[in-house]
Amino acid sequence: MDNVILKLDGISKQFGNHYALKDINVNISEGEFHAIVGENGAGKSTLIKILSGVHLPSEGNVHFKGQSVKFLSPYMAQKSGVSTLFQEIQEIPALSVAENIFLGREPQKGSLLQWKTLYKEAGELLNNLDIKIDPYKKMEELSISERKMVEIARAVSFNAELLIMDEPSANLNEDELAVLFKTIAELRKRKVTIIYISHRLREIFAMADRVTVLRDGQHVKTMDIKDTDEARLVQLMIGRELNEYYPVNTEQIGAKVLEISDLNVPELLHNVSLSLNKREILGIAGLAGSGGNILTKVLFGLVKGYSGKMVLDGKPFAPRNPRQCIADGIAFVPEDRKTQGLFLNLSVRSNMSITSLRKFRTFGLISEPKESRQANELVQQLSVRPKNIKAPIRSLSGGNQQKALIGRWLLDKYKILILEEPTRGVDVGAKMEIYQEINKLLSQGLSLIMVSSELPELLGMCDRILVFSGGTITGELQRDEASEEKIMEYALQEVK
Repeated sequence: MDNVILKLDGISKQFGNHYALKDINVNISEGEFHAIVGENGAGKSTLIKILSGVHLPSEGNVHFKGQSVKFLSPYMAQKSGVSTLFQEIQEIPALSVAENIFLGREPQKGSLLQWKTLYKEAGELLNNLDIKIDPYKKMEELSISERKMVEIARAVSFNAELLIMDEPSANLNEDELAVLFKTIAELRKRKVTIIYISHRLREIFAMADRVTVLRDGQHVKTMDIKDTDEARLVQLMIGRELNEYYPVNTEQIGAKVLEISDLNVPELLHNVSLSLNKREILGIAGLAGSGGNILTKVLFGLVKGYSGKMVLDGKPFAPRNPRQCIADGIAFVPEDRKTQGLFLNLSVRSNMSITSLRKFRTFGLISEPKESRQANELVQQLSVRPKNIKAPIRSLSGGNQQKALIGRWLLDKYKILILEEPTRGVDVGAKMEIYQEINKLLSQGLSLIMVSSELPELLGMCDRILVFSGGTITGELQRDEASEEKIMEYALQEVK
């Protein structure tokens, strides 16, 4: 490709004796959509931080628009034409949407801030991007996906020549994904160069011109997207042959473990009836807000005011709160691990043992040796890296955090494990490991309910899929008859 806008010449980054990046050489052309892929720990984040002015390279040179550059800060990078949309939302929750978009660049007349102009320009920007968010709203009032869309609007507002997008689609629903892709298409018309990092390979194959694979801090290969396929790309990323990406459930599905009849939640669920069998993986599909996530929260005692009949393992079941549901045999991995599942300031050990502390009591006190022994066994079993149970869980990668969160529920015996977005933001290698562990749970007699926005994941893992639309079940598909087309047909079905 011609007109190189970014040249990475022998880029290395060393932290102590460890190389996070080693001798990276990549050229990116003006107007190109260039994907960068790799497992967690491959060096993607370090590379982004060098390009965005967070880190300086230990060795090598960055050339931008033909000039050798050293960005000493993100502000310096932005002034030079490089804008970055980081995976972690950068925001001031107590300020408005408009204030967050133009933070540090507020329109002023003399020393006075022009509030009317600020909100007018923010409203116009959001409207141009088809983002339906009130610029006067405070960030803390928005959902995760809405906050991410504000981040995208802020990144676009810099009129960057190079836009780096780190997992921009994480936590976005289908409608918001459509807005994101529409925005990307508009940026490409303006010849904006895009570097795109995502674990969702389908997005990359749909939009990228070329893809660069990183592994263990090193450059494996750069190629045209048309010259590869998903299986080859995954193999390059993980450095080993792909056997079975989605393991098939070979366990004998047993009798009903859960029956729900005419479950209603005012304005959210309407006459929902379903059953779950022993050693079965039941998938829940549907567009955002269709009802699947409300069902799972009812089952874990997080929603009040419901009506209907539920039977768990032959006995009447009425979820009141999570403590009671855990005691009754329900385990739950929520969709947002950082805000809903993990205690980020606690250790890996504490996060794993927190729901099973009674097992480690000796004369009323927690036995640390027992707790540590069990945690170490789980870390080995789940291949959590690093294998340090005393490390704060916030220091782990997303995939390893997710494995530790699932491990929390392996310390005790449960009847049902509810998994919401079990591999969101997780790299392909960790996904394979999580899928293998999920399948092993079936041999222990556990039944699973899996909610996922990734249709290939549902199709690959589930024995049966229920599709929600408008708060009710519009379709039920067995494994051998399910397809993305059929799921979307039911998901888009209007409910009277």
